[in-house]
Amino acid sequence: MNSDAPSPSSSGSSSIDDWSTLSNDLLQGLVHALNNRLSALGALTELARLRDERVDPLAELPAEIAQLQGLTGLFALLPERRADAEALELAAALGDAMRLHEHHLRLRAERCEVRYEGTPVPVRAPRWALVRTFVMLVHAAKRSGEATSERRAVPIIVRSDASTVSVCVSTGADASHDLLAVGERAGGEFAREDDLLIFRIPTLSELRRREREARA
Repeated sequence: MNSDAPSPSSSGSSSIDDWSTLSNDLLQGLVHALNNRLSALGALTELARLRDERVDPLAELPAEIAQLQGLTGLFALLPERRADAEALELAAALGDAMRLHEHHLRLRAERCEVRYEGTPVPVRAPRWALVRTFVMLVHAAKRSGEATSERRAVPIIVRSDASTVSVCVSTGADASHDLLAVGERAGGEFAREDDLLIFRIPTLSELRRREREARA
């Protein structure tokens, strides 16, 4: 059974967490990771003060700095931004979303596996909106995987053709108002095909074709 316009359910069935709940959980996980890195830097500082010859703190410092820079990049993905749409590699945005969700305190042990059907192609969207859409889809996929007894990576399927990219996750949860709204901000729309929740977004080449037609 197919449906082209999923809507938030008011019948009491489960829905994907709203962004305020999800972002709060992610923020707690990021703060936990940040505290771990600060503790590691503190330990290196103490070793340097003690001049412990078994460990060279300066040799360890670049790796710690790189991890801190990675965390600050993930923090930067959380807020909504006033940004225009830009050309983006969908695979990179999905990778950012997966790395961010790895810090969810309850679901960080769950893993996702991206399966590409067709060559990934560029899209155009505000980066924050596209990444947030994907974070919420990753969350839905992991919640669905958590509910099963099988301990395996949860698949996220990305289907591409000349005009559309579709990101599909298996979940029985309804799309929340937040997910529908941010997906629209990203320039896409949602549909449901049986147990798959699908986010569809036009490719960059398709948007340019439409713009050429509009000018003609």
